[in-house]
Amino acid sequence: MEYLKSALANIKQNKGRSFLTMLGIIIGIASVISILSIGNGMKSYVNTSLDEMSNGAVTIQIDPKKTDRYLTADDLEVIEDAIPDIYGATPSYSTYVVMNNGREDMNLFLNGGKTVIEREESDGMYKGHFFREDDVENVSSVCVMPQATAILLYGTDDVLDKTFEISYGSHTDELKIIGITKSEEERIERMKQARRNGEASYYYSDIYVPYTLITQKYGLASDRITSYKIYTHPGTADEAALKAKSVTENLLALRGEGAVSIQSFASMAAAYNNILNVVTLVVALIAAISLIVGGIGVMNIMTVTVTERTREIGIRKSLGARTSYILMQFLTESAVITLIGGAIGMLLGFIFTKIAAGIMPFPPVISPMNVLMVVAISTADGLFFGIYPARRAAKLDPIEALRQE
Repeated sequence: MEYLKSALANIKQNKGRSFLTMLGIIIGIASVISILSIGNGMKSYVNTSLDEMSNGAVTIQIDPKKTDRYLTADDLEVIEDAIPDIYGATPSYSTYVVMNNGREDMNLFLNGGKTVIEREESDGMYKGHFFREDDVENVSSVCVMPQATAILLYGTDDVLDKTFEISYGSHTDELKIIGITKSEEERIERMKQARRNGEASYYYSDIYVPYTLITQKYGLASDRITSYKIYTHPGTADEAALKAKSVTENLLALRGEGAVSIQSFASMAAAYNNILNVVTLVVALIAAISLIVGGIGVMNIMTVTVTERTREIGIRKSLGARTSYILMQFLTESAVITLIGGAIGMLLGFIFTKIAAGIMPFPPVISPMNVLMVVAISTADGLFFGIYPARRAAKLDPIEALRQE
């Protein structure tokens, strides 16, 4: 307590000099906390965005360059039975056709799959229902359309049970709209604006259809399945994907040949996180240079303090103060300076983070562990750079010190 009182008294006596000494520590702590918080927020934002985009979907791909084997619809049922903790598996087919909405030809993008493809639309149904398994088996000419697509094509989302004609090559077919999925307001407004501006035909509007329409009725894709998606529960994507890959390799006798691969947003998220971690670390280390500058400032000012208080040190040593007491006194003073600077820097870091939250499209995330780590480093910084002046003070010869004016 005596060391602490002495340190605080000396800092109070030289307020301006002490504050300037702390400035490097303050700037360093505030910068590092702000950068780490923004980095954490960015990683959280990326992970959340990728989760929303994937809706738990993982793609299992069979490389046609390494094998000519493929799966069938029956094989997908075997895979579903082998992995009960998934929502389902579906072949994934995409192609485009031309439709006429009564006014003009429009580009229409068909997303073909089984019923489980409904999980692509995380906001659920707005009207009607998704196509069913019997629609897939019977190759029914039905479709499910997002709200935004309906508004782009017809100017309204009240299109349930409407039929429209599509053209593919020299053939035509009529599709019936049996369901409307919810769309985000932002996308709906964008489609309304495109329609008002006469730009609707520039967009590829997307709808969902039974995959058998694309493969069997339209003949726009082969029914040989070399790529399929599984839809997983939260937190189970990696495990389920490995099981699906293993079952696929067993079904096609491809184990060990490297012909089956996994493509998922989880792996993309891991890659993005690694990049963001490196970028955040590099920027934080650059900002941390000011902590080193601040530490040098502490060493400089403590050296000056030792010079100014040489006579006081001589008196204390002549009265019996041990070398360790003098050492501890000046180390305590340097630690207190960096602790106060660290506290101010921490407060400024929180303020900067709050300001950044109002500017950026994602909220920064303050990690208590990061804060504790940065404050601990700043304190260690002060102690390290305080060792030299403290040892210098402790080793002063009391007789020589008393001779100083």
